[in-house]
Amino acid sequence: MTTSSADFEPDPTVFWPAPDMSVLRDGERPPPEFPIDIFDPGWADWIAGAAEAAACPVDYVAAPLLASVSGLIGNARWPQVARGWSEPPHLWLGSVGHSGNGKSPGADSLMRSVLPEIERRMAADFPDKLRAWQVLAEMTKAASEEWKQEVRKAVKDKDKKSPPQPPLTQKLGPEPEEPRLRQYDSTIEKVAALLATAAPKGLLIIRDEIAGWFESMTAYNQAGRSFWIESYGGRPYRVERQKLAQPIVIPHHAVAVYGSTQPDKLVRLMKDADDGLLARFLWVWPDPVEFHIGQKAPGIACAIDALDKLRELDLVPGDPPTPLMVPLADEAIADIEEFGRSMQRRQAWTSGFLCSAYGKARGWVVRLSLVLEYLWWCAASGFVEPPTRVSERAVVGAAVLVEEYFIPMAERVYGDVGLPEAERLTTTLARWIWRQMPALEIVNAREVQRHKLPGLRAADKVATAINGLIEADWLRAVRAARGGSVWITPSTRS
Repeated sequence: MTTSSADFEPDPTVFWPAPDMSVLRDGERPPPEFPIDIFDPGWADWIAGAAEAAACPVDYVAAPLLASVSGLIGNARWPQVARGWSEPPHLWLGSVGHSGNGKSPGADSLMRSVLPEIERRMAADFPDKLRAWQVLAEMTKAASEEWKQEVRKAVKDKDKKSPPQPPLTQKLGPEPEEPRLRQYDSTIEKVAALLATAAPKGLLIIRDEIAGWFESMTAYNQAGRSFWIESYGGRPYRVERQKLAQPIVIPHHAVAVYGSTQPDKLVRLMKDADDGLLARFLWVWPDPVEFHIGQKAPGIACAIDALDKLRELDLVPGDPPTPLMVPLADEAIADIEEFGRSMQRRQAWTSGFLCSAYGKARGWVVRLSLVLEYLWWCAASGFVEPPTRVSERAVVGAAVLVEEYFIPMAERVYGDVGLPEAERLTTTLARWIWRQMPALEIVNAREVQRHKLPGLRAADKVATAINGLIEADWLRAVRAARGGSVWITPSTRS
């Protein structure tokens, strides 16, 4: 039964201080605006169009795009700052937001329409390669059987001549796997096998819920978390298990990652010790946009044509194949040094996850600079040779992205997600009340639960939020005419 203002009579003689309006933000930093102009008109228009079609902030489209592009470039091209400093371009991006804020719709234009076509083209010649391997496997097997028969015959006949020599056959490698870019099965053995054979450029690990991925890392193997931490650096890696006949050798252990999560779930992850895993992520957490139904479909065909150029980039042939180093332009070195020193000074005054993020910042700029350079290149019309240098423009653009967007986002995520639960619940309820005023005069705990606000679905959580707003002079308990307690809002004072 809904309670109305006619059901109670507030006492006008009781003093009610002015409500504490700070609970509306409660320490939460406003999100920075995504600098979409850095992407150039072609990609900026595509991002904006895809966001409009998905009714979501542009951040939720740009994040999966950056991760996907870094995975498509992969180990084919590495940015090189100096002889002793090169980085794989693989990026880890995470979208944060409450359910219904548009995280998944923002990624769908890539994940449902663009990347599947890119993967189809990656596997176009796979049937021929598989058949060639099967023919060689049968030839090797037949030659081996023939040699074994000759050996048995020689032993039976007590032939004192030199025993038959094993056949000289072409070395048979492992059965080829279908090439792919995306990977959802994130077991160590599976990912290691793919990186060693089917995906030497690297993989794009996609998890709709990052928290579940983090929590499953050590479910079957205590070394699982270190495997994923190592997969950021692109160094050689060996996976050895008793059940494996031979160790899996990964020449360049690097993956790109894209996933999403809700603030409440991210809180759980931040309770673990800081081992650098979270700090590898570039986070996006924009405010939601007003819902509308988009009338214009994103440009799927043009995105496929552009990103397909990245698919065609290959590693330098060898055993094993190696990345082609793309040096930074000479004039960009000073920019990197200045940026790195700035982040170093900030890091000295911080701690925890944010301190780790500052430590990764200069590496982010190097990786992002190559990604931007190749994004601009693949969107160009006609035939243009792939970039052989990372321009100063790309480095400056990457530095702007990190300093003016991703660092403020890290401050927002690591600072605001880490607020005590009671403060977050109080802020959530305060914002809901504020949006309903002045029409909302009475707050009823059961009605709050029915609205299914983030974190406020259980009665004890609602009670915590209500108590917080009572302390902030937002609510006051009264006795309803029909019995039970309700809480009046500041709009009832007059």
